[in-house]
Amino acid sequence: MESSCTLCLQIISLTVWTGLSIAMIAIGAIYKDDCPVQPYIPIFLLAFGVTHLVVVLILLLRGVLEICSLILEGLIGFFTFAWFITGSIWVFSLYSKDKGPDLCNETLYYFAFGVLIFEYVLIGLSLIFPCIGCSLKICFYERLE
Repeated sequence: MESSCTLCLQIISLTVWTGLSIAMIAIGAIYKDDCPVQPYIPIFLLAFGVTHLVVVLILLLRGVLEICSLILEGLIGFFTFAWFITGSIWVFSLYSKDKGPDLCNETLYYFAFGVLIFEYVLIGLSLIFPCIGCSLKICFYERLE
């Protein structure tokens, strides 16, 4: 039962990441010239979406090409982290500015903003949940003894 739940969660996760990646590529391509104040935001979405799709592809091929997969995952992980920080600077630096029609397309900007917030929430949850799990395990394990 547990392995089928794990497989189901993996399939759902890969589906969500694939859909989000395609959406990032589409929004970045559609609005590539609609943000004159920060023209790198559409490029950020395009590259981030492609990188996420490559990661999904590598995860699917992990069983076949294990050593190559590990090397590629490390390189892509480093690039993704650096690109995430760069995109955060580009997107969040516009947040406090007066928004006008000539600054940046709202759909493009808010989509990039939402993607980054979503990623920050996932990073936060991935840091919090193991701590909570370990704390609960320690509390309940000590009570059982």
